[in-house]
Amino acid sequence: MDQIIAFANHKGGVGKTTSAVNIAAVLAEQGKKVLLVDLDPQGSTGLHLGVRDDGGGILRALEKTTALPVVATAVSGVYLVPSGPALAGAAQKFTGAIGSELLRRCLMRTQGEWELLLIDCPPSSGILTVSALLVSRHVVIPTEANPLALNGLYQLLDVIASLERERLGPRLLGIIACRANPRLRIHRNIMKDLEEAFPGRLAPYVRENVAVAEAPLHGRPVTLHAPKSSGADDYRRVTAWLCVKLGEWVNR
Repeated sequence: MDQIIAFANHKGGVGKTTSAVNIAAVLAEQGKKVLLVDLDPQGSTGLHLGVRDDGGGILRALEKTTALPVVATAVSGVYLVPSGPALAGAAQKFTGAIGSELLRRCLMRTQGEWELLLIDCPPSSGILTVSALLVSRHVVIPTEANPLALNGLYQLLDVIASLERERLGPRLLGIIACRANPRLRIHRNIMKDLEEAFPGRLAPYVRENVAVAEAPLHGRPVTLHAPKSSGADDYRRVTAWLCVKLGEWVNR
C-alpha cells in the first residue's frame, strides 16, 4: 500500500490522535476504506473509537512477525489495529535495524482492502515512532499554535531529516494547527511563521471546539458525534486539503 501516512509529534496533547481519528472518519464519509494503526501504548486511538485493548495483540504480532490484529469499528469503513499498555514493552524488546523493520514485515502479512493506512505514533522518538516513519510515505504533524508545542514539531523534523539523509523515511505532507484561535495574535503569528517556514505545507487550521473535545467521551469521531459542528467542518476541510496534496505527490 503506497498511501501510508504517519501522524506524529514528539509532544503529546497536541491533537495528534484526534486528527488521525477524525481524518479517517472523514475519508470513510467519502466512501474510502481506512486502516488506523495505533502505535501509542496509551491506546487513545481505540478509546476515541470506543475500542478498549491491552495492546497484547499488536505486541505479539510484532514479536512473531505475524499479521496485525485488525478489528472493525463503529465507523463504517474505518478499521483499527488497537494498542494498549502492553505495547510499552516494545521499547525494550525491539532495538536497532531489525526492530525498526518489524512493523513493515507485519503490515506485509496483514490482509485487507484499505485505500489508506494511517498510523498514530507515540509522542517520542523511540523505536515505535521510527518504525512508523520508515514504513510511511508521508507524515502529518498536528501541533498546537503555541511555542512549547512547536518544539515537539521541530524535534520530529530533525528525526525525519536524518532518515532522509539515509534515503529513508517519509515526506512531510502537512502540518495541522489544532485548537487554533485566529483572533489571538500569538496564534496568527505562529501560523504565519509556519507558512513561511514550510510553504504550501500548512493545512487549514482546526479551531478550539467543544464537540471535538467531547467526541472521545462518546467513543465516536466528531463527524458522527456532532456532524454539523465547526469541528467536523474543520476536519472536512483539512482532509480535503490533504487529499489534494496526496494527489500532487501521486502525479509527480
